[in-house]
Amino acid sequence: MHSAGGWSVYNNFLYFIVVLLIFSIQQPGLGLRLSGPAAVAANLALLALFALINQVVFRRLAARLAGMGTGTRAPVLFQRTVSRQSLLALGFFALHVYLFDVKAHLNAFALFRKSFTLQGAFGLGLFLLYLSTVWLFSNRYSQDARRGGGRVGGTLRFNLAILLPWLLISGIADLLQFVPDGLWHRSLDTPLGQLVFFALLLILFTLFGPPLVLRLWACRPLPPGGRRALIEGFCRVHRFPIRDILLWPTLGAGVLTAGVMGLHRRWRYLLLTDSLLALLDDNELRGVLAHEMGHIRKFHLLFYMLFLLGYLVVASPLMDLSILFVLASNLPLDFVGLPDSGQATLVSLVSTLPLLFLLVFYFRYLFGFFIRNFERQADLYGLTVVGEPTPLVSALEKVAFHSGNIREVPSWHHFSIKERVDFLLAAARTPALVERHQRKVRAGLILYTLTIVLLGTGGYLIQSGAVGRNLSDRLVFQALDRQVARSPENARLRLALGTLYYQRQNIPAAVHHLELALKLDPDNPEIQNNLAWILATSKDSAYLQAERALALAERAARISPAPYVLDTLAEAYHVNGRNEEALKAAEVALEAATENRSYYVKQVERFGEFVREEGPAETGRP
Repeated sequence: MHSAGGWSVYNNFLYFIVVLLIFSIQQPGLGLRLSGPAAVAANLALLALFALINQVVFRRLAARLAGMGTGTRAPVLFQRTVSRQSLLALGFFALHVYLFDVKAHLNAFALFRKSFTLQGAFGLGLFLLYLSTVWLFSNRYSQDARRGGGRVGGTLRFNLAILLPWLLISGIADLLQFVPDGLWHRSLDTPLGQLVFFALLLILFTLFGPPLVLRLWACRPLPPGGRRALIEGFCRVHRFPIRDILLWPTLGAGVLTAGVMGLHRRWRYLLLTDSLLALLDDNELRGVLAHEMGHIRKFHLLFYMLFLLGYLVVASPLMDLSILFVLASNLPLDFVGLPDSGQATLVSLVSTLPLLFLLVFYFRYLFGFFIRNFERQADLYGLTVVGEPTPLVSALEKVAFHSGNIREVPSWHHFSIKERVDFLLAAARTPALVERHQRKVRAGLILYTLTIVLLGTGGYLIQSGAVGRNLSDRLVFQALDRQVARSPENARLRLALGTLYYQRQNIPAAVHHLELALKLDPDNPEIQNNLAWILATSKDSAYLQAERALALAERAARISPAPYVLDTLAEAYHVNGRNEEALKAAEVALEAATENRSYYVKQVERFGEFVREEGPAETGRP
């Protein structure tokens, strides 16, 4: 159905994706370096400022709406103000992330540092706090603008249900980190494996998740009576099985809408608000029921799930490449006067822009095109089932009037009620319009599918194929080379560039940059480890320095006894002829390893063989 009270649902869905995108891409440690108490005070001050702005905005709006008469478009004006304030909330959230660097303070806690779910949940929670501020002040001043106004708690529960699939899927992905290394981990390390994993979990949630969502929404069964008997009889006649008919209280009083949830008949529910049931007569209710049936019969819920997966197919390769292209451009050098943290913040912001443009285009325009035409398709299905347009047209006209005269107000996810009514009446007069619209939707879906397949194939080749690896290597190398030229005293950049040269098998350049990095930061275990590895395993005798490699590896292991550092120590022991110590170091590395354990097992076997044979052998990490 179409209701002013339900507009924010679609907008908030987009906002939540933007919040997760910003929070996942932003690099911590790039904003103002405030101490703990100062950071808390700054963030609270920002929240207080936002609350003050909303109090002023909605107080003025209430005074303006007080003079509007019944039947005006006051609810539309009210809802648009809520939407603008919600967008402002997104801007304030970005200030917390980029200016006050809230993510860096989170990463001080190991639990947050290791869990994308906890980080994302914190970011979403912060944004929901801002949205709750909007809802609080809007409800405080809404009595003259909306009939009853929704409670903040109900609105919050409704939006939490939107986030429930992400929370469950992301939480499961986090828990899989504790599963022993094997084929499962190797599969999830590939873009295709991640997409399949996400798709399977999304399908499972779509099939079995509705009871969780409905419980969160506090839906209750429609009591026995004439209306329930009418609905059950209508569904039975049209062979439309449902598990239950529920009243939908979460959206608040006065909201006129209906919906259907659940792909499988055993977990399919029909939802209606009290206000809609009270407003419509029996024939109008049949028209609405036929419309909701159309969403299931035309597989719209399945297509919505596929659209979400399609976005991941397109966005995943772009996320990596956008950062690399920005770093490889002249942009960081153009702002050479900024400190490192300022430049890194700039790179993070600019690299996010392509993803934000894709997000807006994909959901606001591409998905918006389909969802509008799916609604029209459901309208036409209702026309076909009922046999005449009058019931659904009358229901739509009532919703338009009682929602605040919104008849001619379009949105990105619905045609206006006037457009829907006009098309229904035209289709009743000219039945060929029905099939013409079906062909339009089918053609759009075919074109969309072909485009996603082509883009997905290209993205997979970029992320996993040789062409993509070469492109990524070139961009990373170009970006690091530019940054080192700008900041030659930056040990971290020297380390990264030296490591990249090693991966390109340019040993002289790798040693050059790692030696410079070591002079800049002599106690850095990462630098010590990487240089020790080269000096212990190089096939070029000019760079094979066994004693120095062992000294560096021992220093690195004392500072940071990570499995890969202990593996380097084992190689250094081996090249110095101390194979028993090499075996012991390899065994400790295997015991500590939680990832790539198969490699460490092979290393233990290899050094064990050396101990038994005490003979020369080739070295080198696979």
